[in-house]
Amino acid sequence: MAVRAGVIGCGKIAERASLPNLVNYKEKVQIKALCDIEEPKAKNLKEKFDLSGVDILRDWKKLVTRRDIDVVFVDTPNYLHEEMVIGAAENKKHILVEKPITITVKAADNMVKSARKNGVHLMVEQTQRFDPVHQAAKKVLESGILGNIHNIRGRIGHAGPEYWSEGKAHWFYDKKKSGGGAMIDIGVHITDLIRWFAGKKITEVFATIRNIEKPVKVDDNATVLFKFEDGSKGEIECSWTTRPYEVLTFAYGSKGKMMTAIGTEKPVRVIIADTNKGKDPNNPLEEMYPEIGPGNGWENAVHYFIDCVINDEKPFVSGEEGRETTRIINAAYESNDSGKWVKVK
Repeated sequence: MAVRAGVIGCGKIAERASLPNLVNYKEKVQIKALCDIEEPKAKNLKEKFDLSGVDILRDWKKLVTRRDIDVVFVDTPNYLHEEMVIGAAENKKHILVEKPITITVKAADNMVKSARKNGVHLMVEQTQRFDPVHQAAKKVLESGILGNIHNIRGRIGHAGPEYWSEGKAHWFYDKKKSGGGAMIDIGVHITDLIRWFAGKKITEVFATIRNIEKPVKVDDNATVLFKFEDGSKGEIECSWTTRPYEVLTFAYGSKGKMMTAIGTEKPVRVIIADTNKGKDPNNPLEEMYPEIGPGNGWENAVHYFIDCVINDEKPFVSGEEGRETTRIINAAYESNDSGKWVKVK
């Protein structure tokens, strides 16, 4: 029997991520309902994806109480995530929530507790972890070939949500609804990715978060320095003023380094240093270009979540993971306000 799905929020995330990758996984999932307070948006997606027989709803509470739905996709603005996730969990639905999990650590705690209490899976759609480029890079890091990793950095940037979303993306620029600007919108992506790459806890941050170009009241660029629990360091940059889109990462170890760049011909480059006795480690011993797997971040994330539900396996991008990334994002904003290093709480 296929997993039965309902989608709350019929904006661009539903259109570009959730629905196409549910439709192309029809052997394992069946879409039952679409929900949006603006009914024409839901009807438009029903028509676009040829979803005959799929119900259109305006009230998300009616969707999460339906007995013919097993999983709920929460594709709504950040400030709505907490109430909708908890409502779905209390009705025993498994949930895939769009990043960030929510705006505050307290709200994330509430969501995680509700999922645990009700025995449902809660996954955060941190798609950078699922990009085949980054999955290949993670294997390199886990192999130990780079030796002890002492520095890991990442950058993500695009031209801003007004070029990606709809209706000029007004809610992205309302701090009460979004929680902030570029730092919480795409900084959450690169922060989560670097956390996953490093495989260790970030304990302190120092952030410079600014608005340098856009005529909005939230940040459009950020740089954050990380201290890891073992004393190693990291750094992320995020930007709403980068043209065209880019995602870059760099890992430096005692035996070599690795660089990734989405969209390039050879997106993962590994350089091993010649560290043999008497050799100059500035000279490369070997270069490698790992094989990149199939799919893309959105497709792999949606299919993985459905498989987790079918196999009753906890997603590795769990609510707890989302909460930890939210802690770091909040600490970064606190650091920017204080001008000091801030411990991640």
